Amino acid sequence: MASASESIVTGAARGGAAAFLLALAVPAGAQRLEYEQVWPAPAAAAAAAPRLGYESVGGDDAEPAGAAPPAAAAVPAAATAAALGADAESGSGAVREYYLDQTEVGLQRGADGYAWDVAARIGGARHRIWLEAIGEGTLGGSLDYLELQALYSRPISESWDVQAGLRYDVRPHPNRAWLTVGAQGNAGEPLYLGAFAFLSHRGELAARFYGLYDIDLPGGFVLQPSAEANLFAQDIPELGLGRGLAYGEAGMRLRYQVREWFAPYVGVEWTRDFGRTARLTRAAGDDVSGRAFLIGLRSWF
Repeated sequence: MASASESIVTGAARGGAAAFLLALAVPAGAQRLEYEQVWPAPAAAAAAAPRLGYESVGGDDAEPAGAAPPAAAAVPAAATAAALGADAESGSGAVREYYLDQTEVGLQRGADGYAWDVAARIGGARHRIWLEAIGEGTLGGSLDYLELQALYSRPISESWDVQAGLRYDVRPHPNRAWLTVGAQGNAGEPLYLGAFAFLSHRGELAARFYGLYDIDLPGGFVLQPSAEANLFAQDIPELGLGRGLAYGEAGMRLRYQVREWFAPYVGVEWTRDFGRTARLTRAAGDDVSGRAFLIGLRSWF
C-alpha cells in the first residue's frame, strides 16, 4: 500500500495533468513559435523532455528588462518566429502559446513507431505555467509511453527560464510521479540547452540533459542536430532502467519552412542503452541500440 506522502504527490501530479488538459481547451490567440523535439528513447526508458525555444511576449511595457521567455525553436533550438496575440498587443502582458512540437513517424527495423509532443505556456510577463504531454507508441499497437508535465516557469534572463513543478508518467506501468526542477534556454542564438532533475514519489533520482542546434541553409531549409542523455541514481528494474548513464539519443532533422508556423521535416535518429540499463535490455531479449528514419511535422498556434 502506498504511503500518505506517495498518495499526496501522485494526487498532485494527476491534478497537474487535469490542468494541462483544461489548458489545451483554451482558444489559441497568441504567440506562434518554432520548436523541435527528438524522437523518444526506447520503450524501456523514459521519454524525452521538453524541447522548445521561445521569444519574449507581452506588450511594449509588459516585459521587464532582462526577463524574457526561452528562445525560439525546439523546448528546442534557435528559431525566432513569434506573433503577439490580442492580449499581448493590448499591453496586458498575457501569454498564451500552444505548440505542436512534434508529430512524428519513425520507420525502423521491426515495428514502426509514432511520437508526439504538445505543449502550452500560459501566464503573464514574469510568471507562467508550462504544460506538456509527450507520448510514443507502435503503429497498429498500444501506447507505450505517456508523460505529462505541469511546471511553473520564470524567466531569469533574456534567454533562460527556470522551471519547477510536477511530471507524471502515465505509462509505462507502474506509474511514477516526479518533482521536477530545471532550466532551459539559448546559449547563443542557434544553440538551445536544457537540464532537468527529477525526484520520484518512491525516492528515485533522475536527470536529463539535451542540446539542439539550428543551421540555416539556403532556400528556407534548416538542419538541426540534437543529442540527449538520461541518468538515474539507482536501478529501477521494473522499468528496465539501471543506475548511471541509462540511455542516450542523437538525431539529425532537416525541415522546410513552408509557412512561419508550419514546417514539415525528415530525419534520422539513433538510440542506445548504456551500462546497467543495456544489461537489463539484453536480458529482456531486446536490442540495446536502434535507428529510425523520421517523417514529421512541427507547428505552433
